Amino acid sequence: MLTTEADYWQIYHDRETVQRSNSLRQEVALRSTSVDLHIDVYPHPESEAGLIIFNHGAAGYCRLFAPLALAFYDLGYSVMLPDQRGQGFSGGRSGDYTVAECVQNIVDAAAWGRTHFSGPLFLAGGSVGGAYTYYAAAAGAPAQAIACLNLFDFGNRLDGMAISRLAWMRRYPTLARLATASMSLAKSFDGLRLPFAWFAVFERLMDEGDAVFQAQWDADPVPPRLVTLRALASSLDTPPAIPFEKNLTPTLVINQSRDRMVDPAVTRRNYQRLGGPKRYLEIPFGHWSAQRAFWDTIVNACDQWFKENRGEYAA
Repeated sequence: MLTTEADYWQIYHDRETVQRSNSLRQEVALRSTSVDLHIDVYPHPESEAGLIIFNHGAAGYCRLFAPLALAFYDLGYSVMLPDQRGQGFSGGRSGDYTVAECVQNIVDAAAWGRTHFSGPLFLAGGSVGGAYTYYAAAAGAPAQAIACLNLFDFGNRLDGMAISRLAWMRRYPTLARLATASMSLAKSFDGLRLPFAWFAVFERLMDEGDAVFQAQWDADPVPPRLVTLRALASSLDTPPAIPFEKNLTPTLVINQSRDRMVDPAVTRRNYQRLGGPKRYLEIPFGHWSAQRAFWDTIVNACDQWFKENRGEYAA
């Protein structure tokens, strides 16, 4: 029986997954951007095991990824699942964050991971978390390689709209500029939060066959259901520290060909801009899926990429 909101995550997973997660998982509190971040850690007993830090997307949080953490663990990795500020079990006002703050959270989590684990460090993430993963590596997170399930540029105004209900505005540049300017001005209203569903197309989040998961997520008390204007505005005017074209970090980009939430062309275009060692994989799924085949595909692709890019840690 689920007794608290913090236990709700168990409804998503089978009993074996919940029991294994509870037996292996450690919880860490890390100070970052003036709040206490919550991090789930799955430490592998092998001292030279690689460390994967997986970053959630908007309205996601660490416990949704328990099966992913266990899959990486079984392949010989330690895993960290940080909740960004204002999300999941981390501190800060729910739904109040910026792209820059979330990126700093990942950078700080990676710095903590670097001091507590001796193997190679890798970053990965999905949806908005895929973009944050690139941003964090560009901002100095010490990663040998990264994997981005979706890649967005939050500094060009257009990608921030493409992941929202405002995607249609991209066809009208003048209107898009006005919307960006208005949103930037509205950032001064720090206390104002609006329903997240007014902006994010959450009803198109799940892949076919995930109706049960969709209903469970709709009732989940943990993800923020309200979001501040400063959070929304930051997705329109926050460029990465290193432009995609000047990237040097080995980067795997995974794109969902059946995505109904975000046009797959957005990630495809950003991959084409990307410099440095890179690989592209398009998979036949929607934006998100709880299906085992979805996560098996991602885990196996990441594992192969990370093994090829262990850098100084290569055997």
